[in-house]
Amino acid sequence: MVSAREIDMRRIPAIGPLRAVAALLVLLSHVAFWTGAANVDGAGRLLARGDSGVAVFFAISAYLLTRGYCAGRATPPDYARRRVARIMPAYWLALVAVLGAAVVIDGTVGSLRQVLTHVFLLQGFTHESYRAFTQTWSLTTEVTFYVLVPVIGAWLLPRRAAGRTVPVVLVLLAAFGVLVQAFASSQGTPTWGWLGTSALGHAAWFCVGIGWAWMLEQRPGIASRLTAGHAVLVAVLAYVLAATPLGGPIGLETPTVLAAAAKEILYGIVAGALLVAATNAPREVQRRSSTGLALASGETSYGVFLWHLVVLQALFASLGLRIFHAPFVLVLTVTLVVTWFLADASRRFVERPAIRWGHRGAPRRTR
Repeated sequence: MVSAREIDMRRIPAIGPLRAVAALLVLLSHVAFWTGAANVDGAGRLLARGDSGVAVFFAISAYLLTRGYCAGRATPPDYARRRVARIMPAYWLALVAVLGAAVVIDGTVGSLRQVLTHVFLLQGFTHESYRAFTQTWSLTTEVTFYVLVPVIGAWLLPRRAAGRTVPVVLVLLAAFGVLVQAFASSQGTPTWGWLGTSALGHAAWFCVGIGWAWMLEQRPGIASRLTAGHAVLVAVLAYVLAATPLGGPIGLETPTVLAAAAKEILYGIVAGALLVAATNAPREVQRRSSTGLALASGETSYGVFLWHLVVLQALFASLGLRIFHAPFVLVLTVTLVVTWFLADASRRFVERPAIRWGHRGAPRRTR
């Protein structure tokens, strides 16, 4: 058992591997979609629900950023610089590769509007996307949340010990977000599509992270009693439920209002439970998470997220594979290996230098 004090004060190394799990889930869902494996009954539905990794990413960001901002670890200008340094350099590098693939494979990069939309990370609002970059709608949503963090922090600071105010507001906001998501997703039209992928449409996933950050600070005794093993079990059960018809269609079909709401809620439970498991993991798990492959997997997770679709597109084009009719195991293996290589290069030569630049002048963290 990990004490409440340790959960409240320590760094959480297991967050890194959790990021890797989220990236792997997203990769699996796309490989399953492209190869047609998602259409196989049972296992296919489980693979397709790997898009729940996006919910995990959102919950992690909400947890880390609101907790860090409320702790006063950075001024607003420093916070903005660090977020830009963390997201944009690696993103722009991957975008160059995506544009190159578009020229070679499709013969065009599209309109100037489409290019600029991606340069400035606005595709989540316009739904203009390249085949090798469709996953980056979530970065638009994530950056929108980054902009809101100072506002959220300003609201949280005077209310951190204000009884039930924070959790009640978060529950109401999450519920409203589910309603927005259910309405927008069930319309099946681009007019409302942007709302479904917006920070408001996924407010429930962000509220999960904010709420857990509040719990760890204000109710650490209760938080420490939630064991990692039980949390993982809850995540698995919610994931399996999401893979049933309760979670709606697995493809691009329009879901019903109830199915869209159920999927949003179940993905939020998956994300929240895995976040609890990471923060409450035993000491030995935390120790192992800060070294070796576990550490590297967390540090390369953003690169894996950015690069896996362009690798998929290049693989299909070079081998002449047919969409929805390709060997799943072969495509998955090659995609994993090549994506890992590119993500590791991005980590070493782009992300680490950019992060150092973003944190220049910051005091060293002591353990």
